[in-house]
Amino acid sequence: MIKNVIFGKRSKLTKSLISKIDNYEIISSSEITNDRLKLLNNNKKNYIINNFYPTHKLDALNPSDYEKFIELSLTKLIKILSNLNFKNINKIIYTSSSSVYGIDNNLNISEKDKFNRKIYASFKYSAEKIIENFCYNKKINFYIMRLFNTYGDKNDDFSFIEKLIKIKKNNLNLKLANNGISLRDFIHLDDVASIYKKFLKNNYKSGIYDIGSGRGRLIKNLVDFVGIDKKKIIKINNINEIQNSIADLTKLKKNLGDYKFKNLEKYIKSQIKISNQKKFFYTKNDYPVTKYEGSVIYGAGFAGINLLSKLKYQKEKIIYFIDDDQKKQNTLVNNIPVISLQDLVRINRKKTIDKIFIAIPSLNEKKIKLINKKLRQSFFDIRSLPQKKYLISNKIDLNDLKIEQINSILNRNTIQVKKINTLKNKNILVTGAAGTIGFEICRQLVYQEANKIIGIDQSEISVYKKKNIIDKKIKLLLCDVNDIVLLNQIISKNKISLIIHAAAYKHVNILEENIYAAIRNNIMGTKNICDAAIKNHSDLILISTDKAAEPRSILGYSKKICEQLIHFYNSKKKKEYFNIVRFGNVFGSSGSAVSKFMEQINNNQPVTITNKSASRFFMTILEACYLVLESTSLKLKNKTFILNMGKPINIYKLAFKLAQLKKNLDPTYKMKFIEIGLKRNEKLHEKLFQKNEKLQKINKNLFFVSNNNFDHQKFSQYFVNLEKKYSFLAKKDIINYLKRICKI
Repeated sequence: MIKNVIFGKRSKLTKSLISKIDNYEIISSSEITNDRLKLLNNNKKNYIINNFYPTHKLDALNPSDYEKFIELSLTKLIKILSNLNFKNINKIIYTSSSSVYGIDNNLNISEKDKFNRKIYASFKYSAEKIIENFCYNKKINFYIMRLFNTYGDKNDDFSFIEKLIKIKKNNLNLKLANNGISLRDFIHLDDVASIYKKFLKNNYKSGIYDIGSGRGRLIKNLVDFVGIDKKKIIKINNINEIQNSIADLTKLKKNLGDYKFKNLEKYIKSQIKISNQKKFFYTKNDYPVTKYEGSVIYGAGFAGINLLSKLKYQKEKIIYFIDDDQKKQNTLVNNIPVISLQDLVRINRKKTIDKIFIAIPSLNEKKIKLINKKLRQSFFDIRSLPQKKYLISNKIDLNDLKIEQINSILNRNTIQVKKINTLKNKNILVTGAAGTIGFEICRQLVYQEANKIIGIDQSEISVYKKKNIIDKKIKLLLCDVNDIVLLNQIISKNKISLIIHAAAYKHVNILEENIYAAIRNNIMGTKNICDAAIKNHSDLILISTDKAAEPRSILGYSKKICEQLIHFYNSKKKKEYFNIVRFGNVFGSSGSAVSKFMEQINNNQPVTITNKSASRFFMTILEACYLVLESTSLKLKNKTFILNMGKPINIYKLAFKLAQLKKNLDPTYKMKFIEIGLKRNEKLHEKLFQKNEKLQKINKNLFFVSNNNFDHQKFSQYFVNLEKKYSFLAKKDIINYLKRICKI
C-alpha cells in the first residue's frame, strides 16, 4: 500500500483526513527541512500539501508578518518540491482555495478589501502555478483542490458557519458585510476528506477541481435561519468581495458521480436549537433567478455602432458598450452607456449579462483570442463573429482605432494618465468645448474629479451634437468668446478658478481667405478671455500651436499674437497664473489632414499629398489634452509650455500607413496619391520653438520656453492700433501689420 504523507499538522483538513485514510504520516511546517524531506525518498508516496499561512491570522496580518507569511505559503512548498525525488512521487494533492476566483486582473488592494484576502488569494494562485509547472515537467499526477467554505471543526475561527454558531450560542455581535446579499457554497470537512480519499485511490485526470457542494446559500438567509438578534448585527457596507461564490462541480462529477454531501441545515440544528417554523434558506437551485437584462457590445467604434443597429433589428437588447479607450468611457453612444470591462464585471454581479459581442475589426486574430480568454473568466456566452459579418462596412474609421494602434502609427509610447490633485474639486471653464480638443479636455476633467466643468462654444450644431454624449458633470453652453458680457456672467456665476482657452479657428487654408474672422475670433476673442480672467481672478491656460513658432500663415500670426497677449497680461496681474501650451497636430482632429486622407482612402480617391518630403508633429488627443491638464499643476508663471511631440512624421508615410489599414479590410485596395504642392505660406517642416526661445526640460513629456525680451509697451501700442483699425485696413496692410507685431 502506498504511504500518504500529509504536510500541515495543524490544518483543520488534516484532522478529517486521518479519520478517513490509512497508512499516513503527518509532517508539521516546522519539520519541513532538507534532511527530514530526504528521508521520504525511499519509496513511492502520495503527498497531500495542506500547510499554508493560517487563515485565522489573516485579518491581523501586517508588514512585520510578511516574512513568516511567505515562508509558510511558498518557501516551504518550494523546499518540499526541491528535496523530494520526483521518481518516487505517485500523486500530489494541493489544498488551494476558492478565493483565487476573487483575484482582480490588476490585483489592486484597497481599503475596502477584507481580511487581506487578495494577498492570501494571490499567493494561493502562485502556489498552484508552481505545483502545475513542477508536475507537468516531471510528469506527475496532481490535483489542485480549490476548497470553498468549510465547516465541521468547532475550533475553526475562520469558518463562517462555526462563527455563526458560536455567535448564536454566546449572544455575541455579528459583523455582516454588504447586508449579507452574497451567495456562498459550504462543504463539511468530512466530505472534503472523503473526496481526497477517492482521488488518492483512483487515477483521475490531473488538473484543478472545485471542492464544494455546488449549492449556494444566501448569507442573510443563513443569519435569519440561525436566528441572530437584529440588534446584534453590525452592518459593514462597501466591502470588496465576490458576490456569488459557488463551486462548479462539472469536472468533479465526472469522477465521483452524484456524490451525496452532508446536509448543512442538519449540522446547524445539531449544534444549536432551531425553531421548526424556521424556513430553509435558498440554495442555488431554488434561489430566484435575476430577470433577463440584456447583451453587451465590446467596441464602441464604427463597427460596434453598426452592429448595434443590426442586433436591434434582430430584437437583441443591448444595454452597454464596453471600450478600453478611456476617452469613450462615461459617455453615451446612441443613448447606450459606454463603460470599462472592470465596470461590467462589477455590474454582472447584479445584472444578468446574456451575451457579449466582440466588434473590434481592427484587431488581429491573436488579440481577439486574448480578449476572449479575459472575458470568459467572468462571462459565459462570448461571440467573436467573423469580421465581415459584423463589420458591415470595409471603411476605416478613427473610432475603431485604439490608442495603442494610433501610437504605433505615430511611433509614440502610450502615456499613463494619472490623477492631477490640483484639478480636483475646481470649477473650470473650457472654451471651444464642442471642438475635438475642448471636448476631450472636458471629458478628462471628469476623470480628474473637477467640481464643476462649464464648456462654452459658439457653434450651435456642435453643441447640439455633443449634448447627447456629455457626462452629467459637464454643462455645455452656447457662448461666443467675443460676447464679453455673457462671458463674465458665466465665469462669475460659476466661480471659475481656471479657464482653459481652446476656442480658435485653426484651419490654415480657410484662414488665409478669412483674415478678418481670424483676427476677431482668435486674437480679439483671446483678449476678451484675458480681460474676463483678470476681472474674475481666474488662472488661464491658452492652447496654442506649433504654427506660432516663426509664423508664416494667418493662423500662425494670429496664434503668435495670442501668445503675446498672455505675456502682456502677465504684467498686469499679481496672483493668477497665465500660461501657454504649444503643441503640433492632434491625430484625427476634425478637418485635419488625417481625416482628409481617410475620407479619400475610403472613397477610393487619390490621396492628395502637398509634398512627399513634408513633415508634421503628431500626437494623440488623449496625450495632448492630458499634458495640457498636467501643465496646470506646475506653478510657473508666464511660461510657454511645449509638449514633447517626438520626431516629425513624414506626411506621405503617414498616409501610406492609413492605406495599409484599409488594405487589411479590403485586400483589393491600392493606394494612389497626387502631389499637389505646398499652399501659399505653408511650411515644409514645422518647428515647436523659435531661435530666440531657449528650451528647458520639466520632465520627459513637458518643456518650457521663456520670452524675457518681450517689449510690453511696444506691444501695447501696436495692439491698440490693430484693435481699432483691422476692420478698415486692406488685407495686405493687415498681414504686414501682423508680421510687425509678431516680431516684437
